[in-house]
Amino acid sequence: MISLPLQLFVQVENLKTGVVTELQVSGLFFAIGHEPASKFLGGQLETDKDGYVLTKPGTTQTNVPGVFAAGDVQDKKYRQAITAAGSGKKTNSLLTKKNSFTPDK
Repeated sequence: MISLPLQLFVQVENLKTGVVTELQVSGLFFAIGHEPASKFLGGQLETDKDGYVLTKPGTTQTNVPGVFAAGDVQDKKYRQAITAAGSGKKTNSLLTKKNSFTPDK
């Protein structure tokens, strides 16, 4: 296997001046957005003023019994995919314990 050096460039535009600058980078991480995708809930769950679903501190439990919120829809601080994976696992653990349910392996 032959490894070639990979050169990555990003164009960044200064929105005030319109000047575009090209930067060489070794990697890139960016957020998709800062608006939680909770509008589809139609007000059925309690949210804060920004639309993040409110949960019982330290859990994924919402104000509606049996309904859980996981990931960036309820994590105002980190808003990343890894948060969704972690809180999804937390929800699964809660449901498994609550319903004495063991998923197939």
